[in-house]
Amino acid sequence: MHAAGRPGGSPGRRALAVILAIIGFLAIIEGILYLVGAANSLHFMAGSVHKGHHLIRAGVSFVAGAGLLAGAWFAARAGVNSRR
Repeated sequence: MHAAGRPGGSPGRRALAVILAIIGFLAIIEGILYLVGAANSLHFMAGSVHKGHHLIRAGVSFVAGAGLLAGAWFAARAGVNSRR
């Protein structure tokens, strides 16, 4: 019997990959918003009006988003490799 017919990965690992991917995409979107200057109007994300350091905040958002997407990829990939 081989594993080709089984659904991929454990449900917990798949959920972790989905959650990390969603948060990663949101972080990248936040970085884009900081670059275009729209983050000042989004008080629910920023907490208050920020009057500077948008490039630093955008850079941190992009790096965090890329790291979270990489973590999601590794979590999803580990589920595929564990079936072999």
